[in-house]
Order: sequence, then C-alpha cells, then structure tokens
Amino acid sequence: MRRKKELPYLLCSFLIVIVVFIVIKLTLSSSQKYELVALDEGWQVSINNSEYVVTSMTKLYKVMRTPIEAGDHIIFKHTLPDTNVPNPVLFFRSKYTSLNCYIDGKNIYSFGDNYIKAKKFLGKMYHVISLPSDYAGKSIVFDMYSGENNAFDNFAPPILGYQPDVTGKFVHDNLIIIATGMFMFVFGLTFLCIAMVFVNFVPEVKSLLVGSLFCMNLSIWLLTYYNILSLFIYTESETEIEYFTMYLIVPYCFWLLYYIKELRSDRIYKSLMAICCGVPIVQYILHYVFNIHLRATLPLYHLTGVLGFTILLYYAIVTNRHKNQQTAYTMIQLSGLLFFALGQFIHLIIYILDILHVTTNQMINKYIISAGCLIFAVCQLSTYLVFITISYAKKQENISLSHLAYADGLTDLANRSKSDKLMAELNSATDDYCILSIDLNGLKEVNDKFGHPSGDRYIKEFAKVLSNTFGETDFCARIGGDEFLVILRDANTKDINAMIGRMNSALNVMNALYPEYKRSVSTGFAFKHECEDNSSHQVYLLADQRMYENKRKMHQALGIKPRL
Repeated sequence: MRRKKELPYLLCSFLIVIVVFIVIKLTLSSSQKYELVALDEGWQVSINNSEYVVTSMTKLYKVMRTPIEAGDHIIFKHTLPDTNVPNPVLFFRSKYTSLNCYIDGKNIYSFGDNYIKAKKFLGKMYHVISLPSDYAGKSIVFDMYSGENNAFDNFAPPILGYQPDVTGKFVHDNLIIIATGMFMFVFGLTFLCIAMVFVNFVPEVKSLLVGSLFCMNLSIWLLTYYNILSLFIYTESETEIEYFTMYLIVPYCFWLLYYIKELRSDRIYKSLMAICCGVPIVQYILHYVFNIHLRATLPLYHLTGVLGFTILLYYAIVTNRHKNQQTAYTMIQLSGLLFFALGQFIHLIIYILDILHVTTNQMINKYIISAGCLIFAVCQLSTYLVFITISYAKKQENISLSHLAYADGLTDLANRSKSDKLMAELNSATDDYCILSIDLNGLKEVNDKFGHPSGDRYIKEFAKVLSNTFGETDFCARIGGDEFLVILRDANTKDINAMIGRMNSALNVMNALYPEYKRSVSTGFAFKHECEDNSSHQVYLLADQRMYENKRKMHQALGIKPRL
C-alpha cells in the first residue's frame, strides 16, 4: 500500500524531468547545412620517428608496436579532401597530448606545449581548428607529444565541415549528456539552497543536502568526462576537473548512505567510509604536491568504486527485507542511489571492454550513465516531494493538536488555558488594554426547563454573537460553563460601551426571532490603567467584580433570586 502512495511522487518527478529535457532539446536543436566528412582512413603515422603503414585512427592499436609513453612524439599526416564548404574547420579530440597543426608546413594551431615542458597534467580536449579556404588537396599534419603513459591507442577521427554543422552535430550526439548535466546542476543548486534553510531544524534534511551536492558534482563530472564543459566555459583544466569530481563520487555515495540509513553506530561501515573518503585525499595530495597525475591513480578509484557498490548492494538487500520498517523517503533515496551505482558499475565494465578493444556502443554507454544519474536525481526530487508532504502533514497535525489544546470544544473559542497564557503575557504589556468579564444569564434555567441540548445551543449562539461583535484582533474565550472573557489590546481606539450595546442588540434580535428562551448577558470591564500594580489578574478581578454588580442589578430588576 505504501508503494502506491509513493508512486505519484515518482511520476511527478519523472514528468518534471521530461518537460526539462523537451525544453533543452528544443533550445539546442539545429539543422545541418553541409556535408560532414570523418577523416578516419588514410593517415600516415610516425611515433618517435618510427613509420607505420597507412592506417585508420580508430584502429591505431592494431599497428602500434609498444604503448605510448610520456614524452613520446607522434605525427599524423593526411591529405585533405575537397568538401566545398564555407568556413571549414577540423573538429578533433586530443588525449593527454599537446597538439600543433600544420597545413603544408605552416602552423595554424597550437595547444599544450607549455604543459608538456612543465610536465603538468594535460588532459583530453576538443579542438576546433580553422582551415584556410584553399585547404583542398593540401597536407595536414598533427604534431603531438604525449604527457602520460598509455595516453592513447586510438583516436576518434577528425570531422571536416562547416563550423556550425560540426558543433551542432556534437551537441546532437551528446544531447542526453548535456541535458542530464544541465538538469542535475540546476536541480542540485536549487534544492541545496532549500535544504540549507532546514538542515539545522530537521535532521532528515542532511541526506537531501548531501544529495544536492552530489547532483552538482555529478553534473560537473558528466560535462567534463565528455569534454562538453569547454563548449560553454573554455578551460584547459577540464580533464583535471573531471578526475577531481569523479574521485568524489564514491565518498558522496558513502556519506549519502550514512545519512539515509543512519549508520552512526555501525563501526565497520564508518571504518570503510573513512578509508574510501581518505583515498581521494591521498590522490589529490599526490597530484598537487608530488605531481603524480590524477590519471595515474585511476585504479584506486575503480577499486573503491567496486567496494562501494558491494556495500551499497548489501544494505539495499537488507533494507528490502525490512522495507515495512523504513520510511518512504528512505526507500526512495536508497533506490535512487542503488540505480546510480548500478549504472556506474556497468559503465566500468564498458570502460574495461574498450581498453581491451572489445567493440561497444558508446551511445548506449551514454544512455546508461545518464539513466543512472537521472534516476538518482528523480529519486532525490521525489524524496523532496515526500518530505514536503510529510512535513506539511505534521505541521497541520501540530496546528490541530495546538488548536485542540487551546480551544473550547463546544464553541471553538479559546479556552481557559489559552486565556491564562495570554493573561500572563499581558503582565509585561506597556500599552493600555481592556478585559471584559461576561456571564450568561439564565443558563441554569434553560438547562433545567429545556434540557442540556438547548443550554448548549444557547452557549453556541452567544459565542457566535460574541465573535461577530468584536474584531479579529480581539481575544474572545469561554473560560467556564457560562463565563466568557474578552481582551482588547487596542482599548483606547474602541468604544467599549457601544460594542456591548451591539452585542445586547444582537441577542434581542435573536430573542425576537426565536423566543423559546430569554438570551441576555451580564458584563463588566476594566482597564490596565485602573490597577496600580498593572497585574492582568487584578484587571480581570476588577472586571469580574463589575460584572457581578451588573448581574445583581439585573436580577433585582427582574425579581430573580441570586444563586447560592
């Protein structure tokens, strides 16, 4: 049954994601005007002055004698075809290498030489290389130096074409990644701000706070992993940012699970979490202090990733066995984290297959990564919706309980407890106020003659007249069977006698319309300034004394004997 209650939140979250994706797709869509040519075949390759047969860029590994090492010199040569497009460019992705591009011996593009000389970390980068208008039939040379061991064993072929078409195709091919990254960053930032407001008051929000930061981290990792960030914000440190954010993924998973499952007393888990959180710190120190590049310690990330996935799978199984004891947002968050981890695990398998040159579909890989991230984000969003709903329900319940604690059950006016609380507050009041003591006349006679239901109706009728007579800012309460109290904070601005007159007139109208019994009240009022010690209790006693004097005079006029 509880799963059915969670379903609307998940559907609502998926709907929000779909709408965002449609908007992004419509915004980034473009049409191709000219032919795009992938320059894969026909390259002459030289590695450290060793010539290789004419080969394909995507199958370079088949002819390489040894892996590429740091400092190796690589040269690619090709004759450019005639595509007859305006503003021609080459779109090429380098991998951990510098790049100098020559057309018939003339340098037209240069990147990364300073990184290679300083032995700084040089990552992957897309390059948009402008070609001269008479490029057709000329020789192009890519002159590169490797900055890493095992830097590459193949390349995606350069794309020759019209620049808007080239970038448009790149955006189209990576639309799922771009949309996922943009959505997760905006979502994470938005709900991070919301969570920070409540984190000091509601402990459950800590997991949502970590989840929001995690979404932003995943967004940056996705956009840098596919070298998309530099299209929007150009930075030569894109791959460094990629590794930095990627190494934080496992610690984020551990922290999120820690708060979701409330594992503060689990020493084994806390020890494993400390180790896995310490690994990226060591990697950062090795990179920034000892210049051991982030890529060199990648196996450590894979090892902690597998360990984290195993632990997460264990807790998911245990939680599922006791799912009836778990809250709705715990199950949703844990499910999202598990799906994300599963997507990352599949991505790791595909990554290893690519290293082994087993053919894989990269588009499927993109969908798997995006699906894992999006399901996690959707579950986070659903958790927020569940949390907001539960919080609202608790707030309404508290309001209801508070109302029941301070409301008279018969008239819905404030009761004696509420009156006593306000009277205590009045002791520190500096402005003048007025207290009215009101007592129903003849309630006992109505109960004796017509029964208690009629007596209750008499009380409710007067309560309605009382509420209508005095304003919303005035305090009205029933403090006993036939005793009522009114407190006017702004007494100097109101004509008390006139208000009492309107109240009596309303009762007379009711007597004329419903003459079953006589409705009347005795009233007395007093002001703060009339009591020397400014005690609200003394003001009330004075008002009550005047009310009884008024009642005595009314009874004498009507010939009613006073009650003992």
